Amino acid sequence: MRGELHRVLPRVARLPSGRAFSVVLGVPESLSPLFDGSHGDWIWQAPARSASFCGLGLVGAEMDVAGWRYLRRDLETFGDPGPPPSARLTAPPFSGATRLGLPKIVLRSGRGGQWLYLNGLRDANGAEAAEADWMRLLESAPPPGPRSGGRRERAPRPDFSSWRARVEEAVAGIKSGRFSKVVLARHMTVTSSAPFDADRLLRGMAETRQTGRRFKIPLQEGVVIADSPELLAERRGDLVVSHALAGTARRHDDPAEDRRAASAMLASPKERREHEIVARFIADALGELCSDVNRAPVPMVMRLLGLQHLWTPVSGRLRPGFDLFDVIERLHPTPAVLGFPREAARAWLERVEESRDGLYTGLAGWVDLDGDGEAAVVLRSAFLRGREARLWAGAGIMAESRAEAEWNETRLKMENLLRLIEESA
Repeated sequence: MRGELHRVLPRVARLPSGRAFSVVLGVPESLSPLFDGSHGDWIWQAPARSASFCGLGLVGAEMDVAGWRYLRRDLETFGDPGPPPSARLTAPPFSGATRLGLPKIVLRSGRGGQWLYLNGLRDANGAEAAEADWMRLLESAPPPGPRSGGRRERAPRPDFSSWRARVEEAVAGIKSGRFSKVVLARHMTVTSSAPFDADRLLRGMAETRQTGRRFKIPLQEGVVIADSPELLAERRGDLVVSHALAGTARRHDDPAEDRRAASAMLASPKERREHEIVARFIADALGELCSDVNRAPVPMVMRLLGLQHLWTPVSGRLRPGFDLFDVIERLHPTPAVLGFPREAARAWLERVEESRDGLYTGLAGWVDLDGDGEAAVVLRSAFLRGREARLWAGAGIMAESRAEAEWNETRLKMENLLRLIEESA
C-alpha cells in the first residue's frame, strides 16, 4: 500500500493550494487484522448489510451542511475506485444545525471489502507533510487503558420525587390538550478512580450482539458511546428508510412469558397510540420529500437485550432536489424523543428546564460524497469525560403514564450499559 500511495502523491502535489483531496487504498485481506477498526476518534459499527467506519483526526474544522456541500463538489479523489469518501455527522438533541467532519484517516469496511481513505487539504507544506501526518496518526493507536476502579454511583438526576412531580405535570399538560405526548429523560453518573476506556466499553457493547448501530464520537472534552436501536434515516440512492420506534416492554428469560409481554404490548391502547404518533409523523414528513411512501400496516416487535419495542419501518423514494440533510431536517427530533406536537412539547420541556448533554437524543452518523449515509438517534448512550460516565434514558409520557412505571422503564434502558461500566471497573 505504501508503494501505491507514493505513486499517487505526485498527483496530489499538482493540486492547487486549498484543494481538499482523498487518497483511496484497498486493504488486502491479508492486512485486515492490522485495521480492525477498534481504535479511533470516531467509530461507527453497523449491521453487516451496511458500512462500518473507523476515523482518526480531522481535516480542518467541523463544518455545517453548506460547507460540506461545497467541499463535496471540490474534493479530488485518487487511487482505488472504492466507495466514495465519507464524513461523520452529528446534530444536537432539540434543535440546531447538523455538523460534519472529514477525518484525516478513515477505514471503511462492509460488503465488498475494506478501504483506507487518507484525506487532506493541499497546502504550502506539500504532499510529503500530509503523508507524515497520516503515518503519525496510524502509528499512534493507543494501547488499552487501565481498568477503571473505585466506582460509586451518584444519586440519579432528577431523584424519584422530582421525577414523579414532572411526570404528573406532563400528564396534566396532556389532559389539558397542550400536547398529546412528551418525552422526559433522566441520567445517572458513575465515577471511577481511573479514566474510562471508551474502546473497551464499545467492545463490550458489541458482545451483546444487538442489531442497531454502535458508535463512538468525540464531544467537547469527552466522548459519546452508544448502542442505538433507532435509525432516524438511511439513504441509498433514492431509497430512504426511517424506523418508528416507540412502545416498550421488558424481556423475560422464559420464552412463553416473553411472548406474552410482546403480545400485551401490541394489545395495549397506550403503547399502540404512542407508537402511531411516531409512525404517522415519520410517514407524513417523508411524504413531503419522497414518492412511494410505504409503512407496514401494523407494528412489528424489535427484541433487544432486556427490552422489546414496537417497530415500524417507513420508506420512500427521494424526489429530485432533496438529499439526506433535508430528510434529517424534516424528521429530527421525532416524537419518539421529544413529543408531539413538536413545538408544544419543546416549549414545555424548555419551561421545566429539561436539559440533555452528551448528545443524548441528538444524532450521529455518516454521509459520503454520493449523498448516501445514515443517521441514528443517540440512545442507550453514555457521555464519558475522564473518570465520569453519565448515562441517559428517557420515557414517552402519555395520558395514562404513571411515574413509577416510567421510572422503571428508564432503569431498564440504562441497565445493560450500566452493567458494562461496572464490569469495566
